[in-house]
Amino acid sequence: MLATSYRDNLKLASLWYLGGILMLLAVAVMSLLPMPPGDVNDKFAHLFTYMILAAWFSLLVVRPRSLLWVIAGLTGFGALLEGLQGLTGYRFPELADMFANSLGVMVGVLAFFTPLYRLLRYLDARLASIFKG
Repeated sequence: MLATSYRDNLKLASLWYLGGILMLLAVAVMSLLPMPPGDVNDKFAHLFTYMILAAWFSLLVVRPRSLLWVIAGLTGFGALLEGLQGLTGYRFPELADMFANSLGVMVGVLAFFTPLYRLLRYLDARLASIFKG
């Protein structure tokens, strides 16, 4: 288990959550715009996008139990966007996309258990001391 000394709340939590919200907005916009032509592996893009989102939000939580909220929230977000795509007339919801999103979320939450967790807290403390003056 990780030591509790670096499990303190982030000093710049609002800034980190704002970054996450901006990423969610970007994903929502990109999910609802017409798809550009190209050779993008759609399922890999879904998996990678939701892995990044889950990793980001997983690094912001304090307790492992909170990962359940990250999983539920991002899985629901992905399902909602797939449903909204069906209302556009030019995008279509796919069960395989929802599966790729969910798999990406499950992989992304593992970031909580990596050194990235401590690195973010270190970076947060350093930036907070700089901003304080």
